[in-house]
Amino acid sequence: MSRNPDNPGQLEQVFNSVDPIEVAMARDLLQGSGIDCFVFDLDASRMLGSTAAITARLMVRAEDAAEARRRLRDLGFDSV
Repeated sequence: MSRNPDNPGQLEQVFNSVDPIEVAMARDLLQGSGIDCFVFDLDASRMLGSTAAITARLMVRAEDAAEARRRLRDLGFDSV
């Protein structure tokens, strides 16, 4: 199945944090591993600072979720 970047299909959350640096590091790790990922709610999270009311969420395609979670866990990230 060819992947269309404009229509990612079903997504699953694999990581969330109030810290934008952690989200960026996790995103870079996954993208460097060839896993497409998408950051949701980053601006909303930044507006509220370090409160846990809204976290930035790292999303991947459903078929990549298990591998993404494994890679994040291997490097010490607490995946969802």
